[in-house]
Amino acid sequence: MKPLTPVPHHLVDRAFTRAEAIAAGLTDRMLDHPRFIRVHPCVYRLRTTRLDRRGCIAAAALALPVDAVLSHTTRLELEGVSVGESRLHFTIGRELHLELDDVMLHRTVKLPPLDAAGVSVPAAWIQAASIITPVRAISAADRLLANDHVTRGALEMVVALDPWRPGAEMVERLLPWLDPRSASMPESAVRVLIAGAGLEVPEVNVPVLSGPGPRAIGDLVYRRWRLLVEYEGRHHALDTSQFAWDIERYREVQEAGWAYLRLTARDLANPRRLVRLVHQALVAQGYDGPPPEFGPTWHWLLRTPRLRVPAGR
Repeated sequence: MKPLTPVPHHLVDRAFTRAEAIAAGLTDRMLDHPRFIRVHPCVYRLRTTRLDRRGCIAAAALALPVDAVLSHTTRLELEGVSVGESRLHFTIGRELHLELDDVMLHRTVKLPPLDAAGVSVPAAWIQAASIITPVRAISAADRLLANDHVTRGALEMVVALDPWRPGAEMVERLLPWLDPRSASMPESAVRVLIAGAGLEVPEVNVPVLSGPGPRAIGDLVYRRWRLLVEYEGRHHALDTSQFAWDIERYREVQEAGWAYLRLTARDLANPRRLVRLVHQALVAQGYDGPPPEFGPTWHWLLRTPRLRVPAGR
């Protein structure tokens, strides 16, 4: 049996185009061999090569026209902000219908502001607001603001420049919900869900105990009711030092007369239950305010927008 032609080193760890393969000495017949996988039309990878998220983005870019730019939630991923959107999003400034697996190509008559990576971060967040729930858009904006990737002024400027763009009409309603003091996107989501149900809004990452160091800081704090609400990601359980630190802080909080409610991803997956847990903990601490109300605001926060094309565009 004739030995397989070696694959050039520069094609081994990434997706590549048919043109690149031909230029490197491979043939169409070779690309039909089972050791290659066709990722997109005219885009391939070795079967043994596993593409991470950035590799998938690069593969999609190879299959798209050169004037298609990274946009929406996918552009935000490059800044470390992921909202769980599996599809890859690109935008092109002309009429073009092109379908690729797990890729959405948005068409517009005028590209939004761009930077070296694609659509600018403020413009990409506004785009994202048109395809994801408000609670996720708020959580993403909190992270972008906290990491100095955007400013409120920059968001408002993009809207003022092109108020007709999808998502722009939501910005005025979303901005009052933003709070970059939240330490994570899930923590932002918990805060927003509590507020959206009409419960008292907690303070965010403020001291709850006297003394130096991080143990004096609480995620979501009801000072009046002496209740500390904490969102605990997987690292709290997987990191043994963090786990031990949490136990010590939990003990100190209880000894100081505070109640302590710990929430996880499982709770966040059931928003109504999460809010009811917070309400029950408040009531146990003497809270006598109104119960949660799952009304229009609540439903708006959890509703995925319908993408609209403005009239005349």
